Amino acid sequence: MVSDVKNVAILSIALFLGFAMALLGVVILTSSVGSTTQVAACVLANHHAQSMTNLTSTTTTTAPTSNPNCGAAAPTTLPSSLVVDNGLPTGYAIPANATAAETVAITYALAQLGKPYLWGGVGPNAFDCSGLTMMAWTQVGVTLLHYTGDQINEGTPVSSYADISPGDLVLVPGSDGTVANPGHVGLYLGEGLVESAVDVQYGVIVQPYSNFVSGGLSGIRHVG
Repeated sequence: MVSDVKNVAILSIALFLGFAMALLGVVILTSSVGSTTQVAACVLANHHAQSMTNLTSTTTTTAPTSNPNCGAAAPTTLPSSLVVDNGLPTGYAIPANATAAETVAITYALAQLGKPYLWGGVGPNAFDCSGLTMMAWTQVGVTLLHYTGDQINEGTPVSSYADISPGDLVLVPGSDGTVANPGHVGLYLGEGLVESAVDVQYGVIVQPYSNFVSGGLSGIRHVG
């Protein structure tokens, strides 16, 4: 009888501690500047529930881990064929109408082609999508926050693709966002091309604008 009571007490404490840890993680994440439940879901995506083989076994937990593809492009927008030269067409040149600042930002971005995707990455060896756009514009003293949910509100809105400029941010739902709350961002290169840190499979590549926004367009922002 005493043994049964002890086992029930251990189970109750273990379940309470597991719930408290998960709740604390969500509270911390959603209280951070620029964070949303999207970020919380991303970080807690691989959190494993406590497991018990029987009442007398030791309860074990694993720490929350991040999904390596958080902030990635939506699967439906990924390349449908082999990507050659990181997607940059032969003969591409930065548009002549690009400003000096836009040219510097694009030049930096182009130098990162082929580097791997890493959620939270800001270079020099790996990037996530908002880290790439942030660092490209940092080269000319333009400060962007390292979060797609913030970049949708930075700079000034561009009403349509007809008014887009080289270096503008193109924001889309991505793999874990929505049209209203974008999860992925790329840098417009001109010539109908967008560069972004796509995901862990493709890394930093260039895609046609039409493919990039095929899952929906959240907005275009001019930051230069």
